[in-house]
Amino acid sequence: MNIERLRRDSGEGSVSYITVILLIALVTGAVVVAGIGGLIGESIRDALCRVINAGDLSKCETRHDRAFKPGCTTQLAVDGYSGTIDVLIFRVGRDYQFMRTTSINPATGQRTVRITAIKGGTAGVGTGVGVGFNAKNLNVGADASADASLRLGVGDAWEFTGPNADKDADKFESDIREQFSIDAVKENGGLLGQVGGGIYDAFAGPDIRSPDVRRYEGELNLNGTLAVGLGLGPKDPKDPPKGSRHYEYEGRHRKPTWRDKAGEYDTRGSDGFSPNARAWVSIDGTEKIIYEENKKTGDTTLTMLLAGAASYGEQHVVDGNQGQRTAVGAMSFTKDRDGKLKSVTFTQTHIVDGRTTIITTEVPLKTDADRQAVLDHLSNPFGGGPAGRMLTLTWDDMAPTEAPGPNADPLKQLIHREGKTSRVDYASSQNNEEYGASIKLGLKLGGNFGISNTNRDVQSAQYLGAPQANGQRPYKRFPECRQ
Repeated sequence: MNIERLRRDSGEGSVSYITVILLIALVTGAVVVAGIGGLIGESIRDALCRVINAGDLSKCETRHDRAFKPGCTTQLAVDGYSGTIDVLIFRVGRDYQFMRTTSINPATGQRTVRITAIKGGTAGVGTGVGVGFNAKNLNVGADASADASLRLGVGDAWEFTGPNADKDADKFESDIREQFSIDAVKENGGLLGQVGGGIYDAFAGPDIRSPDVRRYEGELNLNGTLAVGLGLGPKDPKDPPKGSRHYEYEGRHRKPTWRDKAGEYDTRGSDGFSPNARAWVSIDGTEKIIYEENKKTGDTTLTMLLAGAASYGEQHVVDGNQGQRTAVGAMSFTKDRDGKLKSVTFTQTHIVDGRTTIITTEVPLKTDADRQAVLDHLSNPFGGGPAGRMLTLTWDDMAPTEAPGPNADPLKQLIHREGKTSRVDYASSQNNEEYGASIKLGLKLGGNFGISNTNRDVQSAQYLGAPQANGQRPYKRFPECRQ
């Protein structure tokens, strides 16, 4: 064997490989100069990503995917304060709510903090029935109630952007809370409150700038509650005599608080230590309409919402299982300043025991054909109209993960072709406190004051990427939503 020749061939092979690499580099450079290198680079990166991640499309993002990346709400906090008065079966009340939302535009990286302050008034009716049995150490009872209420609210929203958005929002939120406290004194404090609150507002009240968004909302709520209890132990000495006409559940004809649902104030129970067992379930249905007018852009948005909620729990000696499940379907329609339909948004919200999942699909409407597709879809009598669509959204998220087919509804085709969808999981916390008292002297008279706090923070987020050749739209990671 000619060793020298092998060495020479080996050297020539190395030179050949280097020459090929240089040629590839030169061609790539020429392509970049020609202006199409970005497209080839994107394709190469996409192919490499698929190979590295064993075909897991959720870990690979192309420039086409980024075009479908929607905005995202990263945080939500709501504080509410309410006061109510009960007379007979009627209830009237006032409430004040403060909402703070933080959102991000992934295309620009801009964060926006919105502070919304709302004043509301509520009027409703409610009634209930209860039966009970006491036999020495055995106490058994059941109670049911039903309530209906109508709430109207008016509010404003202010938006803050830029590097100091959070700091500016903090300062403003403190000011608007102070202003609402002053307004509450003037509105509910009679003549003295009007005079005193007006003087303080004029000389020491905060300076509130004009709002960016004006908001109006109407809400109809229906509630039904059933509670049952079983107790063993000495009879409550405070209970009225068994033959008395007052021997009944003290919450009758009164909307129950959470304490009532837990059975804490049930006069049929036992005051002694015993294995008392209680259980309750509460069903709520809510229909809500929100109208917002953006002063800066001229856009107007109408949101229709339908929600159903169930809370349940039981206890025996100590608290047992308790939970809450909520399903919400909502649609929003946005028009520009000329009154032309600009976009439609479908939102599904599921809340299960402190975890919230929100799937949102926004569809931009660019042509008259797109707008007509939306109107035809909603006016279809076989679909139940807007109310039927909202109800459907409670179990069908309308996320366009599969191609609907050529014969599908034009709106479904539009959603698959143009829709921007996000799926975000939030860790949720909610605290409700209610303080009050009521008396029954033939007639019922009472009052309550309530405080509620809700917080949601992003735990994970995804968005739907661009349609693939097979018509599928896989979910992609959405790290920007967790900032």
